[in-house]
Amino acid sequence: MCGIAGIARRDGGLPDRGVLERMAYRLRHRGPDEEGFLVRQGVGFAFRRLRVIDLDTGSQPQRNEDGTVHVVFNGEIYNHGELREKLVRHGHEFRTRSDTEVLVHLYEELGPDLVHELNGMFAFAIWDSRAQSLLLARDRLGIKPLLWAETSGALVFGSEMGCITEVDGPDLTIDPVAVHEYLSWGAVPAPRTPYLGIRRLPPAHWLLWKDGHAETRRYWHPLDAEERAETYEQATRRLRELLEDSVRLRMISDVPLGAFLSGGVDSTALVGLMSQRGSDVRTFSIGFENDPIFDETAYARQAAEFHGTQHVERQLSAANVREVIPELLDSMSEPFGSPSLLPTYVVSRETRREMTVALSGDGADELFAGYDKYLGDVYRGWYHRAPEPLRRYLLTPLMRALPASRDSRIGEFGRKAHRFLDGMEGDAALRHDGWMRIASALEVNQLLGETPTSNPGLETIREVHADFEAHGRTDPLNRVLFTDLGIALPTDMLRKVDTASMLNSLEVRVPFLDHRIVSFVMSMPGEWKMNGTLRKRILKDAVRDVLPRGIRRRPKRGFDVPVGEWLKSDLRDLFWDTVCIDGAVPLDRNLLESWYKEHTSGRVDRTKLLWAVFALRWWERGAGAQAREAPSRLEHATPALEPA
Repeated sequence: MCGIAGIARRDGGLPDRGVLERMAYRLRHRGPDEEGFLVRQGVGFAFRRLRVIDLDTGSQPQRNEDGTVHVVFNGEIYNHGELREKLVRHGHEFRTRSDTEVLVHLYEELGPDLVHELNGMFAFAIWDSRAQSLLLARDRLGIKPLLWAETSGALVFGSEMGCITEVDGPDLTIDPVAVHEYLSWGAVPAPRTPYLGIRRLPPAHWLLWKDGHAETRRYWHPLDAEERAETYEQATRRLRELLEDSVRLRMISDVPLGAFLSGGVDSTALVGLMSQRGSDVRTFSIGFENDPIFDETAYARQAAEFHGTQHVERQLSAANVREVIPELLDSMSEPFGSPSLLPTYVVSRETRREMTVALSGDGADELFAGYDKYLGDVYRGWYHRAPEPLRRYLLTPLMRALPASRDSRIGEFGRKAHRFLDGMEGDAALRHDGWMRIASALEVNQLLGETPTSNPGLETIREVHADFEAHGRTDPLNRVLFTDLGIALPTDMLRKVDTASMLNSLEVRVPFLDHRIVSFVMSMPGEWKMNGTLRKRILKDAVRDVLPRGIRRRPKRGFDVPVGEWLKSDLRDLFWDTVCIDGAVPLDRNLLESWYKEHTSGRVDRTKLLWAVFALRWWERGAGAQAREAPSRLEHATPALEPA
């Protein structure tokens, strides 16, 4: 697991070594163990390494036998052993045991089509000096990030936006469409970033830069099923086989490895499959002192005892989490509006004390319909059975009148009822937009002073729905899941996990997002995943033997902390000191004050929107974003590959 960056010059000249060093320094948290550089006519690479595979000879950049192809790589190629054997039979010579070296030889064989052979999470750059071309590629589900920009003289890329801003030339004008999407969803989906001149390579895409021209292409689609099952029983058996193989591949490591264990269905199933491989499994969980609403350690303990793991548990106070807020936000090179980043950051920090690699259950909810929002259409059908006057004049007003907060059962019910009503009307795209949002389109328009009808996020969802239908699909649940796989998963969940874990130099692997599993599950009818209100139906059946009964039946609970309550009390002064600055994004302060009063009264839960505004303003004032610190030299720096 690493951080990568680089520059390809249009004029074929030598990139500035000092700029590459600054780019690498901005990625130091992603790779604290080692750094490396390539400086050649036309290209420069920068690299920071977290040692996980081939600890002794896996340094980067790496090259082919004659030095005409070079690579920098972030991620893990889980089938690299199988690929290596094929390449050796084809006459390729290897100098290391690393998965990185597989990429250069596979590129020699297949060119950009090498991506079809890879099972893993990855973002990489390959420079071909013979063709004078640069290939960038990102994994199928968007687990690892990759951003790029064009200037008048070069193409620039990197694992994070902060390293790209070290280069003069990209247009750093704030993108108004990106701002609208951010305040709607809490993050900006690919290909946009907050800046007009910096782009995020979408999942399952590669970019080829040659002769000063960049071409992007999608190389994989989750609806192009490699295999299908004819019956539910066949699908259940095959899903179990794929899960077991995915876990097997992701347990390969040369450093201490374990798993996050929340005590939910997904993490418990993974730990069970790991335990069945016969090794002593290490598990980790955190709890929150005196806060039963957010503390899941009792379930985690039950799962750990059931599977006999070496379990480590940390109990944290609210103060422990609050105190990391400045540290975390100062580290962000772009704003991220989900408050669940906080506990993810803390659990990554504590896990890193015990291990270097952790397996996580991320992605299962988007594949098997684990979230409450997937019940929206079910409840909508029930709701519309009531006569229209009854809904309009009694039921809807009553639900809107409920308080919405997380500090009581009635408040939690009210919060979910408000969210349900927000996504109840309109076509499928409009309903999905309502369930995804942290603020309505009209509220975002008002906050930004936009035209009241502006809703660019809805157009993004409509494009994804059109893609779904173009593949001949009509299943309503699969349409929702496909949309979340394309937008919510890489934009929110995976970016959150990558950010929080890599800030702590922790590698997180996600077995549910093996592309074979994703395409297989997306080929199934929606009713196999959710039957009535029973969610994750086929997953629970496939892993029934590794789930304690109490965990199999427990309700879904998100990983969160009481940020909404902190905004009313401990964070009040910090919040207003931050959001009241004059930033590049104009916000209606009177409207914010009105919404804040609604939130503190418990009438409307504004946690996510208020936090998103807070994170945006913190980023705007420059914390951790544009400061050009002097790079420090690593004790174990690898020699630069200088001009031949």
